[in-house]
Amino acid sequence: MKKSSSMWIDAVKIGGAYIAFCIGSGYATGQEILQFFSAFGWLGIGAALISMVLFIWMGASMMKDGREIGFKSAATQWKYYCGKTVGSIIDPFATFFNFGVYTVMIGGAGAAVNQYLGLPDIVGRLGMTLICFLTVLLGLNKLVNVLGVIGPVIIVFSLFIGTVSIITGFDNISTAQATLESLEVTSSCGNWLLSGFLYAGFMAIIVFPFMFSLAETAETKESGILGGALGGFFLTLAILVMHMALFLYIDEVYNVSIPTLVLANKIHPVLAGAFTVVVMLGIFSTAVPLLWMVCRKAGQYGIKFYYATDLIAAIAAFILSMLPFTTLVNTIYPYTGYLGIIVMILFALRQTIWKNPNRIKEYQEMDRQYFEKLEQRHVAK
Repeated sequence: MKKSSSMWIDAVKIGGAYIAFCIGSGYATGQEILQFFSAFGWLGIGAALISMVLFIWMGASMMKDGREIGFKSAATQWKYYCGKTVGSIIDPFATFFNFGVYTVMIGGAGAAVNQYLGLPDIVGRLGMTLICFLTVLLGLNKLVNVLGVIGPVIIVFSLFIGTVSIITGFDNISTAQATLESLEVTSSCGNWLLSGFLYAGFMAIIVFPFMFSLAETAETKESGILGGALGGFFLTLAILVMHMALFLYIDEVYNVSIPTLVLANKIHPVLAGAFTVVVMLGIFSTAVPLLWMVCRKAGQYGIKFYYATDLIAAIAAFILSMLPFTTLVNTIYPYTGYLGIIVMILFALRQTIWKNPNRIKEYQEMDRQYFEKLEQRHVAK
C-alpha cells in the first residue's frame, strides 16, 4: 500500500511538471486554444481529442524511453530517433525554437500585465525576463519540484473558469457556430484535423528533450510512465473545456490578447485578478525550462558559456518580445508544428518497427563518449 501511494505521489509530481512545462503564455492566456481549437468551432473538439491521444503517448512513451535508454545529450536523442542526418539538423533547430517559444512567453507576460492592470507591457516583459534569468540557475531537480505544484494549480483554475463559463454561456450554444463564421478569427491553419496534429507537433519539438531529463527525476519507471500519461490527459482535458468556453463567447474573445482573462472577469473581477497570477505562473513554468535547455546546450562547453548564454538569451528575448503577442503565437507555433509531425512519426517508427537493441547500445556509447570528451575538455581548461 505504501509503495503504491508513493508511486502515485511521484506520478502526480511528474505529471504536474509535464503539464506546467506545456502550459505557457499561449495556453494560459487562451491564444493557443483559440487559434488551434476554438477557431474551428464544433470541429475543434475533434482537434482536441487528437491532441489528447498524442500528448498521452508522448508523456508515457518518452518517460519509458528516458528511464530505459537514458540518453543525456539532446544531440544523441535527436540522432537516435530521427537518424544522424536529420537529427543533426533538428538538434540546433530545436534549440533555436526553444528560444523562440521563450520569447513568446516573455511577450505573454507583457500582454497579461497590460490587459489586466493597464500598465505598459514593458513592465511585465522586464519582470518576467529578470525572474527567468535568475531562476534558471536553480537546476532541473529543484525546478521539477516547483513545476510539479504549479501545473495542477493551473489546471484546476482552467477547469473551474472553463466549466463555469460553459454553464453561464450555455444559451449561446445554438448560435455560437454562426457567430464564429461571421468573424475573422485567427487560426493555426485551414483544417481542424491538421490543427490537432500541429498543436501536438510543435510541442513535440520542445517536449521530447525535456521528458528525457524529467525521466531522470522519476523514482521508478512505472511512476514516470503513469505521470506522463496523467499529465497528457489532464492537460488536454483542460484544453477541451476551455475550448468550449471560448467558443461559446467567441464574439467577445476572438480579438483580445488574453481570451481567458475575459472569461474570468465575466465570472468575477477578483477571479480575474487571481487568474492573472495563474497566467504569470503558467508563463514562468514554461519559460524557465526553455531557457534552461538553451543554456544547458552552451553549458556543456563550460560554466562561463552557461552564464553568458543566460544573459544574452534574456536580453535578446526581451527585445524580440516587443512584437504583438498574437502575431508571435501565430508565426512561431504552426510552422514548427509541421516539423513536429514528422518528428512524431520518426519517434513512433523508432519505438516500434525500427527498434534495434544494438542500435540503442551504439548510441548509449556515443552519448557516454560525448560527455567524457566534454569532461576532459573542462579538466584541460
